[in-house]
Amino acid sequence: MNTLVLIVVSCVLTAIGQIAFKWGMLGFADMQISTGGLPRLLWQIFTTPSIIGGFIAFGLGAVLWLFALARAELSYAVPLASITYVLVLAAGVLLFKEPLSMVKLLGTGLVAAGVVLVSWTA
Repeated sequence: MNTLVLIVVSCVLTAIGQIAFKWGMLGFADMQISTGGLPRLLWQIFTTPSIIGGFIAFGLGAVLWLFALARAELSYAVPLASITYVLVLAAGVLLFKEPLSMVKLLGTGLVAAGVVLVSWTA
């Protein structure tokens, strides 16, 4: 498999994992953390289907990332991993109706431009 494809798929799976974590934690927004109730709360969190799916996606992304690191220069692969930020920003806006400010848009645009520049160096 092409190294760039490994990196991109790893980033997509990592973003999916983050989205699933957020989705799963929506039901815990008002949680109260207490020492006595912590084990029960953690059990509820870690048995939430979205959280489990997030760990699976995140784990698969990590495995692909390891294969990518075996093939690519670190100074090439790590900057490309920033594509995850772009994907997560888009998901936040589209799926969770998070506000999109000009500063977020400009910052993410700069990250995307950096990803494109780094990808040309291979």
